[in-house]
Amino acid sequence: MDALYVITDTLVEIPPKIQEREAVRAVIIQDGKVLLMYSNRDGMYGTPGGGITLNESKLDTLYRELVEEVGAIKVKIHEHLGYTEEIRESRSLQKPIKIISDYYHIEVLQFQSCKLEEHEEEMGLEPKWVDIAEAISTNLDVLSKLKEDKITFYYTQTEMLKYIQKRFAI
Repeated sequence: MDALYVITDTLVEIPPKIQEREAVRAVIIQDGKVLLMYSNRDGMYGTPGGGITLNESKLDTLYRELVEEVGAIKVKIHEHLGYTEEIRESRSLQKPIKIISDYYHIEVLQFQSCKLEEHEEEMGLEPKWVDIAEAISTNLDVLSKLKEDKITFYYTQTEMLKYIQKRFAI
């Protein structure tokens, strides 16, 4: 499957051997709205998902992250949409990292209360059903006011929201 989006931040110095991180992300659409994670700290939207841990498969990670972030306890995977690849500075590690994120189109069949991790609670993350155009507009507005020129998680997420809007005509 081809990459959906590939970006390298030209403002970061890339070491000869760069650490890689694999992640999975979910695209959940219902009644013309998309279920996104809103960060009260950052004021922006991103797709639910997260990093793969040692000895965990992509699908195991996807299920774990969906339970934690949106409370999805029963899901149906419609399709693997593809992946993104980004080289940028990691906010948590404070160094350049290569992140490969696989995106899956998901339908949630049953919800329960979400169980956010500590760092997610610190970000003020909460799942929200939102009009995708509103999410894109919100992210673009916040990104335009940042003093940072470096590529961030939300820059990539905003580009993916544009892809999702076009791909699913929402």
